[in-house]
Amino acid sequence: MLAAFAFSCPDKIPVVYTPSPAGLYVHGQKLLDLFRTYPPDNPLRIEALPAPPPGAVDRDGRYYEIKTDPWGTEAEHMIFGVWGIPRGYPIASWAQGAEYEFPPASAFPGQNTLDRAWLQRQREQYLIFTGWISIFERLHAFRPLDELLVDLYTGNRHLLAFLDRLVEYWLGVIAQLIDAGADVIVFGDDWGTQTSTIVSPAMFRDVFKPRYERLFSPVKAAGLKVFFHTCGFLGGIFDALLDLGIDGLWPQIGLFEADPRYGEACRERKIAIYIHPDRQRLIPFGAPQEIDSAIRAYAERYHRQGGGGIFHVEMENDAPWENVEALVKAIDRYR
Repeated sequence: MLAAFAFSCPDKIPVVYTPSPAGLYVHGQKLLDLFRTYPPDNPLRIEALPAPPPGAVDRDGRYYEIKTDPWGTEAEHMIFGVWGIPRGYPIASWAQGAEYEFPPASAFPGQNTLDRAWLQRQREQYLIFTGWISIFERLHAFRPLDELLVDLYTGNRHLLAFLDRLVEYWLGVIAQLIDAGADVIVFGDDWGTQTSTIVSPAMFRDVFKPRYERLFSPVKAAGLKVFFHTCGFLGGIFDALLDLGIDGLWPQIGLFEADPRYGEACRERKIAIYIHPDRQRLIPFGAPQEIDSAIRAYAERYHRQGGGGIFHVEMENDAPWENVEALVKAIDRYR
């Protein structure tokens, strides 16, 4: 993994598994068995197969559940294991954000720093990725997205004050993750639709870039890596994101590869990429032979450039089992 980040010709392209509850629910034990037969380069901590609670599935097999997350956002869930659609928000206005009480860091499994013994044991074998630090996505879990975008455009002072409170909260979480012994801190905000960025590059640079700089600063000062996930079309935001000094990028791979300059810029700056094969078409609808060919092409490219690639496998509920097997086996064959 370290050689992949350093572009120093790793003996194999690393592979990371992120078991989605939706995929584990649909495929069950055979998915876990497949993962264990072809082990990844990250720790897998799955204590039980996920399942809907009693009463969440009706007599016709339809799942439906209303859940409130640790932040206080109420969401409607219609596919088990897949994020729900917000319908109730923790605050009624940005002005109320001044009084909002943030949840403890230990409320989130991805940021749970309490099990230090387990983490330290895993560090003997693995580079530890942890966290999911989000500012833009978190804002539109506090208020509806259309309202947020209007208030960003008009420079709502209550919104900006709340955003600064959110940054301070995340700085506290980051301090805990650093203290616990993390190696890579993961940030995640989707900044694009299929064809455009959600905000203008100017707004990204003026409002969000300085706040990311604050969040990245302690990570960099501790000698750790910053890994950034963002789906969608990046456009003019891409250069500003790279200027922040990220070490790894997890993009929507199809849109990322549609513009060759993205890959070239990441190679020049030695920014590693999560190779997350296309989940819109290839994995749910492609043939196993297509998947095999795509993985072989990725492997050849990243071997040729001497690193910078990390395969990422996250199976959702819509992938047929033959495609799941084809993906995992192809990565093992060519990596």
